[in-house]
Amino acid sequence: MIYQILRKQRYQIYKHVAVKLCGWLKKKMLEDKDCYKSKFYGIETHRCIQCTPSLICQQSCIFCWRVLPEDVGEDLEIEEWLEPEVVYNKILEMQKKAIMGYKGILDRVGEKKFNEALNPKHVALSLAGEPTLYPYIDELINLFNKRGFTTFIVSNGILTEVIEKIKPTQLYVSLDAYDLESYKRICRGKDEYWESILNTLNILHKKERSCIRTTLIRGLNTDIEKFIELYELADVNFIELKSYMHVGFSQKRLKKEHMLEHKEVLELAKIVEENSKYKIVDESEDSRVVLLMNEERKIDKKIK
Repeated sequence: MIYQILRKQRYQIYKHVAVKLCGWLKKKMLEDKDCYKSKFYGIETHRCIQCTPSLICQQSCIFCWRVLPEDVGEDLEIEEWLEPEVVYNKILEMQKKAIMGYKGILDRVGEKKFNEALNPKHVALSLAGEPTLYPYIDELINLFNKRGFTTFIVSNGILTEVIEKIKPTQLYVSLDAYDLESYKRICRGKDEYWESILNTLNILHKKERSCIRTTLIRGLNTDIEKFIELYELADVNFIELKSYMHVGFSQKRLKKEHMLEHKEVLELAKIVEENSKYKIVDESEDSRVVLLMNEERKIDKKIK
């Protein structure tokens, strides 16, 4: 049933691999609007692939806009994992198929933009599930990197050994709770997973380019002061503070009132700025997100 729901939501799926055109890519194609990753990091919105090599996840975060197994009373199991070269080719194939849908409206899209979209340059392994559960994730990232792609990977931080090994262009770790109690309430993972996340925070200073993303949910994790010690421990290059968005299947678990206004996200970012080594360097009101940079680990936020 999960696969049926995902396909109705225009996911392209091949076994445990999935691709879906990002909403911002569609806006770029039709309205020439860029996403916040373009504003922050220089990623070309229409040349970015949103995908995952693993549709399964260890957590059931209440704010996740994807359909979760408990939403439909069905578990997902992977019987056999595809080799990284197969996954690489399937991701490109499915992205091209999706982009070809714009060929019929070239007068609106423009031939130049259409051709550029058919030649993607960036891969965001962050669509659904937990990408580090794919047993060949290191090899897959290396394949993309060697073939001229920049790579982002978004992880829940549970598999510390995998995270320590992989070398994406930028590593994201989602940190949406500040202690075990809030973790069980928001991410609904096992106790030992929280310990693993803390272990991961301890090794993030080794990564060349890293970011912590915190999804803020009104009344559940907006006591931002409680995160600051963890941010300091992680010593990442960037922090993204972003409001929860009331979309997808999260609407069954949370209310619209759980979203923050952009000005509220900015106020919380200022508290982090005043009490840590992280300083505000950018923001996107459309996405209700603020970017902070580590003053002691400054790098060019634009990816070359």
